[in-house]
Amino acid sequence: MSRLTKLVRNYTSYAKRMINPPPEQASLNVVEELGVRLQWQQVLKDSSHIVNNLPAPTGTRVLFATSWGSTEQCLVLESILAMALRMRGENPFMLRCDQTLPACEWNPNAKFVEPYEDVESNNAAAARPEICIKCAHDSRQGYDPLPIETCAFSDYSKPEDLSRILKIVDQIPFEEHRDFNYLGIAVGEHAYSTTVRTQRRGTLIDNPETRALSRRYLAASMMVVDLMERLIEDVKPERVVAIHGVYVTHGTICEVARKHNIPVVVYGTPLRKNSIWLSHKDTYHRTLISEPKHLWENLALTPARRARMNEYIAGKRLGGREYAAYYKDSIDSPDAIRQELGLRSDLPVVSLFTNVLWDAQLYYQYNAFDNMLDWLNRTITYFGERGDVQLVIRIHPAEANGGRGSLPTNQPILAEIEREFSQLPANVKIIPPESKMNSYTLAEMSSAALIYGARMGVEIAMLGVPLIVAGETFNRGKGYSHDVESAEEYFELLDRVTELPSRVPDSIGLATKYAYHYFFKLMMDFPLYGVSDEFQVSGARLAFKTLDELKVGKCASLDTICNGISDGETPFLHDELSDAA
Repeated sequence: MSRLTKLVRNYTSYAKRMINPPPEQASLNVVEELGVRLQWQQVLKDSSHIVNNLPAPTGTRVLFATSWGSTEQCLVLESILAMALRMRGENPFMLRCDQTLPACEWNPNAKFVEPYEDVESNNAAAARPEICIKCAHDSRQGYDPLPIETCAFSDYSKPEDLSRILKIVDQIPFEEHRDFNYLGIAVGEHAYSTTVRTQRRGTLIDNPETRALSRRYLAASMMVVDLMERLIEDVKPERVVAIHGVYVTHGTICEVARKHNIPVVVYGTPLRKNSIWLSHKDTYHRTLISEPKHLWENLALTPARRARMNEYIAGKRLGGREYAAYYKDSIDSPDAIRQELGLRSDLPVVSLFTNVLWDAQLYYQYNAFDNMLDWLNRTITYFGERGDVQLVIRIHPAEANGGRGSLPTNQPILAEIEREFSQLPANVKIIPPESKMNSYTLAEMSSAALIYGARMGVEIAMLGVPLIVAGETFNRGKGYSHDVESAEEYFELLDRVTELPSRVPDSIGLATKYAYHYFFKLMMDFPLYGVSDEFQVSGARLAFKTLDELKVGKCASLDTICNGISDGETPFLHDELSDAA
């Protein structure tokens, strides 16, 4: 299908939809509330003065690689960005999966039925095409109203793709899946990360279910490579925008784009309410680690910025300000925490903060230790041999199911500790994930804090508590922490852990500057969308009435984002406060 043919098809389809929206598939029985489609139809209806006078799309060809229809936030955010670019004369187009992939992050069972799947496992019992049908429906809901071109993986698929790919996959030993490359793309790594995410385990168990998932995701990643190669050859995108930049769908899409030297922009929705962050070239999980210090170390901490930072951290501590709320109605009295844990008042405390295990496995590499469990178990053993200090392990509250911001896990840290230690040393205490004990108060009680990849590290350093970083995290290398490069260096540092200087002004200053940069410049205020259910972070909606709000000069963060996507260089940084504020 030629580019011109698709362009004519899309714009003809758009005109028909605006005059007479098509009926939905009866099999879905979808109730049409004020969803993305109706929101956009109302905005466009009230913006005819702009829609009828759009500039010619002669600018940068930008592929929004949404693919999913299952995530309303993606549909809302990407449609806003695409429409803003279209109003600036750029040439955006949207990518849908359209029930093409054999498996993805949202549906590991999409098309895998006999004879393709022959293992005994819960996930191999039956295909789930209804999930794909709903996803395809929702993606049309998000994009059909827009005067923007769309394309789909189904435009580039061939009937023989899956059987051909599975013949290749079935020649690869399971033990070699993770290291397998296909046409220069690390499809094995993308399949592995998605298997970890689906199973919610940091360490995978070799069983039929794991092998089935790995096989499916490896095939899916390979298919994404083939489809993207054909798409790039046909429509020749000059930029690719994708959510997260990891896993089978978008991790593979981004890597194929980089292979062709197409600039990649990765975006995400951080925990701070009504904000967005983006990165050039790679996922922000990695660019945060490599980000140059000059972008923030000379930041002027004006009274207004300090006030904003202090108010935000205070709100987080009390359980607000973010979509994830872990500390509402928390126990924040040091005496109460000591009493509940049975801590001795005559011995110092060292605190240790974990990550959700599978989350850490995906985003953080390993330097001093094999993985987070190795670090945790060896740290417990070390402190068990000391009688002059107490170790308190705060298991990440996101492990507690049902909480706002929870990350359910099938490999709980507490169970892993109990498996390794039949009896904990008397001076080692554990705070379970569901505990109301406040992590900030625990940090303040501590002579030092130990982290692997915990985001909270910068906030601990702001309190003046010595911070020891054992894993690869964005806290490393910022100047406010003790970063270890080997296990030997780590344990040598622990030998003098109670002697480390605390409340060092320079360290507190650096941590405060980086915290402001992290929470208020990288996480850019984006008032153009909202969510109706903050507990589930769902019900994404447009937060404007007409397209006038997307014009140049109306929203500074939107201008920054559009410039960065268009030129491939503008840093995705914006601060609502100036140095003079």
